[in-house]
Amino acid sequence: MSAEVVALIAAAVAVFSAVLAVRATALVARTVLASQAGTPPAVTVTVSDGQTRRDVASDTREYVFVVSATNPSSAERRFKATILRVTYRTRANFLGAVDLASSEPLVVAAGRNATANLRFTTTNVIPRHSRIDAYTLLFVDGNGDRLTVDASLPAVLQADTDGTGPATWGWD
Repeated sequence: MSAEVVALIAAAVAVFSAVLAVRATALVARTVLASQAGTPPAVTVTVSDGQTRRDVASDTREYVFVVSATNPSSAERRFKATILRVTYRTRANFLGAVDLASSEPLVVAAGRNATANLRFTTTNVIPRHSRIDAYTLLFVDGNGDRLTVDASLPAVLQADTDGTGPATWGWD
C-alpha cells in the first residue's frame, strides 16, 4: 500500500472514532439528565421565542432567544454564563457542535419570575451547507451548577439554513 492510502485510512478511522466519541458523550449526558429527573431544579427556565438572522455572504449567524425563568427558592440565582450549543450535520453526515457564549447574565430574584433576551453571534464557525439539528441553552451559575434547556424551536431551525439541497443530501 502506498503512503497516501495508509494516510487516508488513518484519517477515516480518526473521523469515525471522533463520531463515536461524540455519540457516547451524548448518551452519557442523556443518562445523567435522566437520573436527575426526579429532583426538580431550583430554577425553571423555558424558551418562549427565538429568532435567527443569517447572512450567507459573510457566513454570519445571529440568534436571539427569549427565556422565562422562575425561581421558587428563597435565594437569588445569578447565571453568570449562558451558552448556546448549536448541533449540526455536515453534507457528509458528520455530527458537529459549536458553543456560543452570551455576554448577558440571567438574574432571577428569590420567589420571582424573570424574562430575558439572550443574544449569540458567530461568524465562519458552522460549516456552510450544514443542517442544524438542535439548539441547547446551558446556564451556569456562580457555584458551577448547570441547567440545560432545549431551545430547538421549529421556526428557528427552519430559518437557519443555506436553503434546501438535493434529494441525495448527506449521502456523499
